[in-house]
This record gives sequence, structure tokens and C-alpha cells, in this order.
Amino acid sequence: MDIDSIFKTPTAPAPKGGAKRKLVSPEEMYRKNARHTSYEELTGRSFDVPSDEKSSTTGNKNKRTVSIDDDDEDDIMLQRGQYDGVANPEEEEEDDRFFGDGLTNDQKDILDYVDEIDPEEEKFDISAVRKMILKFERAINKNQEMRVKYPDDPSKFLDSETDLDEEIKHLMAMTQVPQYYPALVELKTDASILSLLSHENSDISIDTIELLKELTDEEVLTLGLDEGEDVSGSQGEVGMKYLVNALIDQGMLDLLVQNLDRLNEEEEANDRQGVFNTLAIFENLTSMDVTMAETIVSKSKLLPWMLKRLKIKTFDSNKQYCSELLAILLQSSSDNRKVLGELGGIDDLLQFLAVFKRKDPKDPDEIEMLENMFDGLCSALAEKKNKQLFLEGEGIELMVIMIKEKKMARIRAVKVLDYAMSTKAGTANCLRFVEIMGLKTLFSMFTRKGVDKLKKTYKSFSEVEEEEHIIGIMASLVRNLPQDSGHRLRVVRKFVEDDYAKLERLLDVREGYEARVKIFDEKVEQENKELGLDEDEIAEEEPARALERLEAGLHVMQLIDSILAHLCAENLDLEEKEDVKDGQEQGSELKERVKTLLNRRGQSLDDIKDNLKAYMDGLEVDAALAEEARTKLLSQLGEGPSKGTTEDSTADVELTEEEEAALETLEAKEFVQYALELL
Repeated sequence: MDIDSIFKTPTAPAPKGGAKRKLVSPEEMYRKNARHTSYEELTGRSFDVPSDEKSSTTGNKNKRTVSIDDDDEDDIMLQRGQYDGVANPEEEEEDDRFFGDGLTNDQKDILDYVDEIDPEEEKFDISAVRKMILKFERAINKNQEMRVKYPDDPSKFLDSETDLDEEIKHLMAMTQVPQYYPALVELKTDASILSLLSHENSDISIDTIELLKELTDEEVLTLGLDEGEDVSGSQGEVGMKYLVNALIDQGMLDLLVQNLDRLNEEEEANDRQGVFNTLAIFENLTSMDVTMAETIVSKSKLLPWMLKRLKIKTFDSNKQYCSELLAILLQSSSDNRKVLGELGGIDDLLQFLAVFKRKDPKDPDEIEMLENMFDGLCSALAEKKNKQLFLEGEGIELMVIMIKEKKMARIRAVKVLDYAMSTKAGTANCLRFVEIMGLKTLFSMFTRKGVDKLKKTYKSFSEVEEEEHIIGIMASLVRNLPQDSGHRLRVVRKFVEDDYAKLERLLDVREGYEARVKIFDEKVEQENKELGLDEDEIAEEEPARALERLEAGLHVMQLIDSILAHLCAENLDLEEKEDVKDGQEQGSELKERVKTLLNRRGQSLDDIKDNLKAYMDGLEVDAALAEEARTKLLSQLGEGPSKGTTEDSTADVELTEEEEAALETLEAKEFVQYALELL
């Protein structure tokens, strides 16, 4: 007797206010890709349909039109078993268009039973909840008892297993009253639910996973609330957090991951759905509380499981879900990003992305997976050690290849390079980028080569976003490359070649961002007048306005000004003449060209200075903490607390997140101060 087949029927989820996700479950993906049976396949006959009356009379006389009577069609359908399980196959609607109602006898019985229930008469209060929990506990105990008593005779415990399956589904009604979730903990039902994850019948385990997914879905908190009403602090939210914390204390996270290993996605559709629902539980937890991301990685082996799952070449909804959940876990947690590096995740991500260096994803779902992996890699590169792992894994080379191939991956590859080369920790990546001839590729993009074609081909392409990342890469190069080095010389020469064409382009870009900032300031000023805000109220809004100005284009404009300041200070022999003795004079030629180009636009170096000063004044630095972090790094090199480079010393010294942030801000401020001195 195959008792597993009894539990294969999927259950309907608890009622919700709306669909939370756009991801397609394995079952839905199968239906979407299913091919409809053609008439020829169904009947074994073929026929021709004339396009109009004329063609039907003037067509080929040898061609015979086959018509099938209704009675003949009924016989065919009955012979091929098309009416198996259908109630009253001969029953027709009044207009004779459709046969019966399309329902099986079992489905009709279920609908009749539902119609007999009047929901208005049923009260779902704490008393009803306790009764439901009691029936659930009895079903568990009965099933355990029968399995122990008749371990070798499934027919003896089949009924108890069926009853348990029904009670699990009944317990989903708890999603209607999340404020009563604490009752599950008080009656120790949380432990009982988790015990079913390791049930001998995997279908019972899968139903339990679905129950946990529904209980932790944040959308149940909106039930009964008015549109726009905040769920924060509601009784439902308090109840859900209480239950989730209890489940985590009972070891739910590790149990869920352990259960993933016994699910067979390749052969069992029900198991694929179980994996999908398990991933949904983890996403529900991060949606409820962002700090849960760190808890999930520290208390379970989900991260290594997902990396292993992503290595499967076949694309499906579960692989896509893994990529999204990976990006979520890395986005908000430094510890998670460090764990990813320790697990070899940087190299794994590069291998996943390498598949798309010369080809595009096939459909929107695969496109979303590709973007999720790029987002996860960008988040991971916020850690210094991961930048080094990225370099060792030849990540710079891969991104440059993607840009040259001009496929969809090129759009995100520019962003990855910006993250990999930023801050002092990205110095080694900057050096490698120049060594592999990346400058040619970078400045080709900077001059908009191939941009129009990308716009037509890929709707997701944003010229503004790409431009911002290109400016970020340039700023990292002039900041990190050593003075008087051949690498730096090659960067500067790119701005000089073709009669300073790249320098003019840089100033054109600056002019565009300056116009955006001006438009934003005028808009804010107009809003202040319309609202009648006084000086105190305007000052109160200033911090928020400052962030909006940075997003409007001020940040990119400041990066461009720092690049210009460094270019003005370069002491280079631009004509490659050995007899030039006055290096400062030759370096001032580049500065004079900058002045000339600015004058054409009605500006001067003073405008750049003012912008950089405003940028430096806006940087708030915990000087004491930053100097303490710098001292730690220098002490490893055996140096005193004097100034020195720190990029080579960051590999082995562990700094706190606060120390790293303070030191990074201090270095940024010193960088701007140095740029001002150059002007």
C-alpha cells in the first residue's frame, strides 16, 4: 500500500490580503510550461478549416473536409477516458456548449460540505483556538502510538496519519488570529510542530513546513486592519514575534535546513514545493526583523546549503529563490558577508556569473536570478577580505570580459568593479585593473560607445546609473594608485590623449550633474515658500534635504571635482621629452587646460574648491576611534602612529565595524583635504 500518495494533494494556503511574492512556485512553473494537447493528438484525426465561404467552395476539389458529429465526439472522449472521475458526463448545460460542471464527485462533496457551514455563526476565539490545539496534540499522540504499536504494518497507522494530516491543515486557521499565537507556546505546541519536521512520512513534514510558512507570513498581520494602517506594535505583530522567538529557541532554523537534505527535488513535485516553502519561511523571518538574517546564518547551515544548491545547472524557481534569499542575507549583515568569504562563496558567485559572460538569460525569472547574484556579490565586496578573494578569483578579469561582450551582464559588471575598487582596501584591484588593460574598456564606456544599442536591447539599462559607477571607478583609481607610478601615469594620459577629449567629457558630465542639483535646490526653495516654513523649520528639514541633494547628483559632482583636483596636480612629462627640467611647469599645463575648459562654462577652480570644502565639512568623523583603528593597523607593521598607508595591513588585523567605518571616513576626509591642497 502506497500511503505516501494520500498526502500528495496540495493544500490551499490560508487567506491573505494579497500576493506577497512574484516568484513562481515549482507547481505553478510546471503548469505554465505545460503544453496543451492538440486535437490531432486527442482524436488521431485531422481536418481542414476553410478561411472563408469562398475558399470553401473554390478550393482543391480533392481535399475532403472531415466533420465530426457530437455523438461521435462523445464516443471518442469516452473511449479515451476523458470523462474518468467526472460526475454525470452526459449532463449538458442549457446552451449545449459544455459537458457537466467539470467537477469530480469528491470535489462536489467537498463543496457541498463547505456550503453547509455558515461562517457568521462560527466564533474563532481563544477557546476555539485551545480546542483546535488539543485536537492537534491528540492526533500527534495517536499517530505516534499506532506507529510504535504496528511499525511493520502501515495499514494499522494509516488512519491516524490521515487524521494528523487533516489537523495540520486545520491549524492553518490560526493565521486568522495571530494575536493568539502565544497560546501555541503556552501549550508547548511549538515543540510539537517542530517534532513533525522529522516525521517518518516526508509528506507530513512538508505539510508542517507549509504550516510554518503560513504562520510566519507577515501578510497575515494585515488581516482585519484598514488600508494603510500600520501593523507595527499591533497585537498580531507581538504575537507573531513571540511565537517566532520560541520556535528559534527550540532549534527551528537548524531543523529546517536538516530537513532540506531529505527532500528529493528531482523526482518529487511535492518535495520541490517543500523546498520552496522552506525558503519562504526564512524570507518571512527576515521581512519581520532584518536582524534575523544574522541569526539565520549563525544558527543554521543555510548559507552553505544555498551555495551548494546554486551549483545545480538546471534553472528552476527554487534556484531563483536561493539567489534572492542569498542577496537578502548579505545585504544587512557584515558577519554574514564574512562567513560567505570563509565558505569560498566569492569564488562560487564568480563561477555562477561566468555562465552569463557571453549569453543572456532566457526569461524574466532567470534575469532576476542573475541580478540577485550580482547584488549579493556587490554586498559581499563591502568587506576587505572579500575584495582580496575577488582579486584572487580573477573577478576583475571576468568583469572586464563581461563589459567587452556587451551582453546583459555588462550592465551589472560595471557596478561590481566600482565596489571592488573602492576605499583603500581596493588598491590591489585598481592595480590589477590597469594591468589587464581595463582602462581602454573603461574610457570606451565613458565616451558612450555602444550605449544607444544597449538602450534598445535591454530595458533595464540605465545610462545615468552606469555613468555614476564609471565616475566612481575613476575616483578610486586616482585615489588608490601610488604617486609617480606607471599605473597612475597611464590613467592621467587617458585624459590627455586626443587633445584632452576625455577631460572635456568629464567636465560635460559635471555640468549635467550641477544642473540637476540646481533644479533640486529650486524645487526645495519653491516647496518651502508654498508651505510657509520659517528658518527653524527649514533648518529642521536640512539633514533630510542634504541626503536628497546627494542623491540628486551632488555626490557624483564631488567625485568629479576630486578627480579634477588630482589631475591638476600631476607633474608629468606629457610630451615624453627627457630634456624637460621644469616638471612643475609641465604639470601646470594640465591645470591650465582645466581652467580654460571651466572658463568656457563660466566657472573657475574656486567653484571646485567650494564644492570640495562643503563635502569635507559634511563628513562627521570620530577622530579618536579612527586614530585608534589606524594605530592597530600600523602596530602590526611595526610602525608608530605616524601617517602611512594601511591597505597592506588590513588583511590580518580585525577591526570592529565602528572602527572600520570611522577609519574609512577619516581617510575620505584626508583625501579631500589633500585634493584641496593640490588646487
